[in-house]
Amino acid sequence: MRFKPEQHFGMADRLSCQALDELDSKRKTELEALAGVFRRLAVKAYMSTDPGMKRRDWSKFNVDATFAGLIDTPSPWDPLEEWEGYLADLESLPPSKQIRRLMEQAEEAIVRRKLGLL
Repeated sequence: MRFKPEQHFGMADRLSCQALDELDSKRKTELEALAGVFRRLAVKAYMSTDPGMKRRDWSKFNVDATFAGLIDTPSPWDPLEEWEGYLADLESLPPSKQIRRLMEQAEEAIVRRKLGLL
């Protein structure tokens, strides 16, 4: 049985809410990490249905490097086009762990907008 991206996002959101109420910092970190896994699963599930989104080889992003430039992150309420432009700008930067995190966040925001979850 395969889950829909919306279901993965729902679980991620529930785990994040649970982490907000958690008093134990170790448990809070574990819940947020698990929520991150569900967010990535949601993005991957959506990518398999949308030929416009490309899968990435994240292996080249395992480099510790400083930013070559700074790009302003769109607000959470900006439209889809703004987030797609932001992702394109990130792709032009040299790969690093920091850029990977920003790209993952941008992909998540794009998928949520395409699904109508924001």
